[in-house]
Amino acid sequence: MIKVLAIMGSPRKKMNNDTLLDNFLLGLKEKSEEVEIERINAADLNIAGCTACDACSHKLGCVIKDDMKGLIEKFNDANMIIVTSPLYFNSITAQLKALIDRNQVIWSSKYALKNSLIDRNKVRFGFVLITGGAKEQPYGLSAVEPIFDLFFRSVNTEYKGNFFISNVDEKPVYEDKEVQHKARAFGESLVVDYLKETIQ
Repeated sequence: MIKVLAIMGSPRKKMNNDTLLDNFLLGLKEKSEEVEIERINAADLNIAGCTACDACSHKLGCVIKDDMKGLIEKFNDANMIIVTSPLYFNSITAQLKALIDRNQVIWSSKYALKNSLIDRNKVRFGFVLITGGAKEQPYGLSAVEPIFDLFFRSVNTEYKGNFFISNVDEKPVYEDKEVQHKARAFGESLVVDYLKETIQ
């Protein structure tokens, strides 16, 4: 079974990112019957921001008791982690950023305490779906790439790619059949790549 953890980073449900993620996940399921999906909304979780207290460098786990502990377990169980977010002020949403910042506890478990909270040998694939309201800029939506690169490294996941969509203020994803089709195709491709790597 391919366990997929899908994280919806937008606080706006049934809009661009919800539609984009729906179609990507549909592509996954259409390509393999072995796909099991758990979908979560970052805005629905109780996850506080990291306070940089450094306690996790001295004792395993985070002193903040909220939904992050259960989410780390989901990262560990997943074979694929799919994340979507709109671009707010040229970055990801505050809800998603808080979740990512709290991965400091995983980093500390691996490098400070040498007692990893996550299986470092497991094959995991990661993929990112990003929307932006403005028309496409010369730099695109690439400002988020370093954030996700570090996030996927923290959860020992291979960053396999992005799907960036600009100009959704004028042409929303939920009205754009071409973008929806491309999202499904990316989902299909990711399953194929994962099966190739894990079967060999």
